[in-house]
Amino acid sequence: MTTTPRATSMFSPFSRTGSAAACTRLLILLLLLACPMQGFGMGSSGGGKGRAGLQILTIWEEGTDERIPVYVWYPTIRPERPSFLEPYTVRVAREGQPEEGRFPIVLISHATAESGLSHHTMAEFLARHGYMVIAPTHPGDNFLDTARIFTERQVVERPRNMIQALDAVLSNEQLGPIADAGRISIIGYGTGATAALLLAGAVPNTTGLRSYCDAADQNDPYCSHWAQERLASLMTKPKGVLAPAQDKPWHDPRIRSVALIAPGYAMLFDAESFAGFSTPAMIIEAERDRLNPPALHAQHLREVMPPDTPYFILKDATSFMLHAPCNERMQANYPAICKDPAGTNRRDIHDTLHDILLRFISHTQDPD
Repeated sequence: MTTTPRATSMFSPFSRTGSAAACTRLLILLLLLACPMQGFGMGSSGGGKGRAGLQILTIWEEGTDERIPVYVWYPTIRPERPSFLEPYTVRVAREGQPEEGRFPIVLISHATAESGLSHHTMAEFLARHGYMVIAPTHPGDNFLDTARIFTERQVVERPRNMIQALDAVLSNEQLGPIADAGRISIIGYGTGATAALLLAGAVPNTTGLRSYCDAADQNDPYCSHWAQERLASLMTKPKGVLAPAQDKPWHDPRIRSVALIAPGYAMLFDAESFAGFSTPAMIIEAERDRLNPPALHAQHLREVMPPDTPYFILKDATSFMLHAPCNERMQANYPAICKDPAGTNRRDIHDTLHDILLRFISHTQDPD
């Protein structure tokens, strides 16, 4: 793989001899590192126009009836145009006629206090390469409503939001026929990585929350007095058992692979969480992440997940730099999200991230 100075690949040197799962993960890593971009990532045999369409659906959360906007990108034959969707400027063909074909699916679960549009540049990139991308805005955990942050509901309801969004697209009269339900991956940012792991079959255990702050920095967001009060119900779960919302299983066997980007809530998982885990996965660390410190989240997952799970470090990246590049209005209204550290380049980080994810998804979704 042609890498930039800002991407460092790291992986565990340990493998389980004779394990098909370990061999698969190692093969994925070698392909990510060694293969040129040419020939990768066109998700469909469609016309390959390289244009992204966008439709916005509305669904209602089961059990609460809260509104969930669902953003759906896909390959289109129509030309792209700049479009303002508060607070973002996206470049898409709104309601554009899809290309012919059936397109593999990538679900995106956004980070805490963001939205389904927060990673629109990633979604546009994947749509231009032949993928359908589905990204809901999670109720109670978005930039307009933070009522569920650091609560049990933030964790247990996200996976069901993702499945509701997926099922809504598959049953949609226009979008369903162009969606390839046999090839589905999920990208999880921050808290979204926990949703991805639950959907892929990992089993959470809340006991790690009780000792988390013993090892954390005093400024760790999970360890503020406010956060600890809200997390109390999770920390006191009998035997650490965390149950799905409405008792519906989290694991969805349709998920073929997961990419965990600057993952959060990693303390909910230990080695036993992955005892029966076989879904191809990849971890990407944001080296300067202060919201989910890598030593206690990304690197912790690296230690407890199956050996040879590909692991990449985005050098000098903060969690905010994973957010889509900001327009002028956002730079004025959301400086904390938009201002990058001196000497860094958000677009370079995104180019590297797009490259890695496209290679990973295109290999892990291949049914052959």
